[in-house]
Amino acid sequence: MIERAMSTKTKKSNIPLQSGIWESHVSRLQEASPQVFGIVSRSRSVEEARRRLYRYLNGHQRALEAGLERVQFLERANMRECLTVFRNILAKRNEKITGVNFLYYLYHLIKGDDFQAVQLITEDFVEELIHLFRGISGRSGIYENMRRPAFLDMSGRRAAQTRCKALDRLCHSMDRFLERYPSGLDPKVIRKRRRNRQRILSYFKGQKEDWDNWRWHLRHVIRDEKTLGSLVELTAGEERQVARARAHGLPFGITPFYLSLMEPDASRRYDYAVRAQVIPPESYVDWMIKHKKDRGLFADYMGEHDTSPIDLITRRYPQIVILKPYNSCPQICVYCQRNWEIHQVLDSHAQASQKALQAALAWIRDHSTIREVLVTGGDPLVMSDGKLDSLLRDLSKIDHIERIRVGTRFLVTVPQRFTNSLVDLLAKYHVPAKREIVVVTHVEHIYEVTPEMAQAVTRIRRRGISVYNQLVFTTQNSRRFESAALRRQLRIIGIEPYYTFVAKGKEETEWYRTPIARLLQEKREEVRLFSGMVRSDHAVFNVPRLGKSYLIAWQDHDVIMLTPDGRRIYEFFPWERNISPVDSFIHIDVSILGYLRRLEEMGEDREDYKTIWYYF
Repeated sequence: MIERAMSTKTKKSNIPLQSGIWESHVSRLQEASPQVFGIVSRSRSVEEARRRLYRYLNGHQRALEAGLERVQFLERANMRECLTVFRNILAKRNEKITGVNFLYYLYHLIKGDDFQAVQLITEDFVEELIHLFRGISGRSGIYENMRRPAFLDMSGRRAAQTRCKALDRLCHSMDRFLERYPSGLDPKVIRKRRRNRQRILSYFKGQKEDWDNWRWHLRHVIRDEKTLGSLVELTAGEERQVARARAHGLPFGITPFYLSLMEPDASRRYDYAVRAQVIPPESYVDWMIKHKKDRGLFADYMGEHDTSPIDLITRRYPQIVILKPYNSCPQICVYCQRNWEIHQVLDSHAQASQKALQAALAWIRDHSTIREVLVTGGDPLVMSDGKLDSLLRDLSKIDHIERIRVGTRFLVTVPQRFTNSLVDLLAKYHVPAKREIVVVTHVEHIYEVTPEMAQAVTRIRRRGISVYNQLVFTTQNSRRFESAALRRQLRIIGIEPYYTFVAKGKEETEWYRTPIARLLQEKREEVRLFSGMVRSDHAVFNVPRLGKSYLIAWQDHDVIMLTPDGRRIYEFFPWERNISPVDSFIHIDVSILGYLRRLEEMGEDREDYKTIWYYF
């Protein structure tokens, strides 16, 4: 895994040794911390530099603890974290387990005496160091323009009124971002999508009533670039990648309903996340073609091969198992966790055999420690009501099962699936005080929220069944307050935010990944400004084979290394660590600077994200 990350090239960021660009970066490093720069430049070897840097950092830490450093109190807290990270990336133990020697690259960058070493260094690496150096020096700049709130020096009604004005200003600054993300419930958007619906119906020679028939949508899934291009404008790149995916047998499909959420033109102004969900980028198609024959080996990021005790079952946790009765979907999400085993949209072989399903159910019966079953896939709601009824009936007969989750994206892709008969079917097995039925869905962006989704959720909740959302935090929904806007909208229509996942570190889906620092920044700076009802989900990193690690505090993870192409390497400590000697997991993140460049391409101001460097 380390080798793959090291071989990934970061475009437009290599720094040639002899160029003026390199010299300017070295100069910025020196300005950021003359002390660190001086120590390294005067050292005669990497190991001498390491010893001298440790002495400097330890002395700096003692001075900080003794109160000898005259810095603002919040800057002092930031200094402590930066000092911890710097010591971590200097540690020989961390060099050994990551295979990366950060100090070697820093040493030769400053010395300018090893052309080959410096050629591997990118601007992303230098930018990380500049911010780290400023952080340990108490000069992060985060707090320069912040003023102490005036109401803290007041009391009574005057303090309360002044505080209210300050809170109003804060809300207005939030609205500046929130207003950029229209909801699918906005009247203008609804009218636009009605026109889209009519265009799609006309193309397929459908009638108005067909739109409300979920089976009609499954019969007319868009599977090729020609049909797609006839219904919405595609960029040349989009058309090319869909064609390549089809030519090489990669899974691709979009439901007519989901297609109606796209803009007719290819500007991607509002439907950026919608298109990104289903239209694969070039890097994904390249990787999948390369690993067409062995993707089951390389794309199984969560190690399901090693956590499946029997066909159709995955077990990572003590009391819950995953049951996969149908192994495809009416629509394929590009970054799907199970892209290694899903071969085509609505694959004719996706339905599990009755023999395999009964064997899986027998396994669950034999394991009385199992309290909960997540029925997922693929998407199990592709199955007919009769088959779903049979499955839920068999599960409900197992006395030790207290909860059955139904994992589905139909609320987004074909909300018409939630007919009264389906909801009545689910409610039949929802028995308060005995067994709970829960619907878990995946709404990725506020532009995916629709009146049809809201109506379906209302039907479900009126039967006493809860609906939860799992969000994957990707570049396409990670702008300031973008996912917060979604959570607020979901609460209004009756869906409870549950998890926000770090996009999995799958090599083929790197285009979607955001730095962990951005999710931490979002949780601290944006979610905090909303009520607890809106921000009540969990930021989670999925550890392969073991499962979720909550990004709530430093005890769950450490930054332990920095690669020459500017990626942080994290060590994650699984939940079992205090009860079982389970190995930690090493994760290579995407670079922060590379991510900020992509945001700029989307029209974002990098200044709005300036604190991202100080979230570890």
